[in-house]
Amino acid sequence: MEYTSLATDEDMEHKLRLANDLQEALRLQQLTLHYQPLFETVSGNVRGFEALLRWHHPIYGPISPGEFIPLAEETGLIYSIGDWVIQTACEQNKHIQEKYMPNSVMSVNLSGLQLQDSLFFDRVCRILRKTALSPQSLELELTERDRISLKDRRIDSLKKFAHHGIKIVLDDFGTEYSTLEYITTLPLSTIKIDRSFVSHINNHFEGTVLVEWIISLARKLGFTVVAEGIETYEQLHTLQKWKCDFVQGYLLSKPLHEQELPLFFRKLKWKQENIF
Repeated sequence: MEYTSLATDEDMEHKLRLANDLQEALRLQQLTLHYQPLFETVSGNVRGFEALLRWHHPIYGPISPGEFIPLAEETGLIYSIGDWVIQTACEQNKHIQEKYMPNSVMSVNLSGLQLQDSLFFDRVCRILRKTALSPQSLELELTERDRISLKDRRIDSLKKFAHHGIKIVLDDFGTEYSTLEYITTLPLSTIKIDRSFVSHINNHFEGTVLVEWIISLARKLGFTVVAEGIETYEQLHTLQKWKCDFVQGYLLSKPLHEQELPLFFRKLKWKQENIF
């Protein structure tokens, strides 16, 4: 019991230290975004990017978002961090549009808590105006883990964004239990199939059948479909056969620091000709 108590105290102390450091990281601009490209499955054309938040702690090194995002939610920092992510991602997308891709779309991950903020919609619209981006240039991703109930007022917030032209994406589809009523009640435009399912393609019968079924059902319901975590040519070719709309994964490109984007675009034609 003494060891358990000691471990618990140490864990709590570490957690409190990280929470304080996270606030400093935001203030000192130690947080960064990496951008993972989203490819059209058949042509290999790039549709846009997903902005992924990274924190490299000066002492502990890289901290997993799975560890520091819950801390941000518990401390209320998620609102400031979330606004910074959207602002930075939109500024980067404006640069991409002006220099490389006029129609580039940037996707940003949300916390369900941000949707509870009555001023969140207005701040996002202000960022779009400030960066001179159209609403269609931004997508907001939420996960099944946010557990937005069918009577949740956050659905009204999502509908507000969708009505404004900002597309809503359901990320990590399949990792939790979603009913048809759930996915058809939310104002979704896109469903992203979680990498844990994609990894089963061609080497696990039930998993392969499930991914094919999800793609078929989603397309019939009018959703765009994205498959995450593509790591093999076999997975890519199977998803092409099933007419999955878009793909992401390390086979195609890792998440890129903004300084890596120029080289990515210079090599894009080679990638399209040799992978797709």
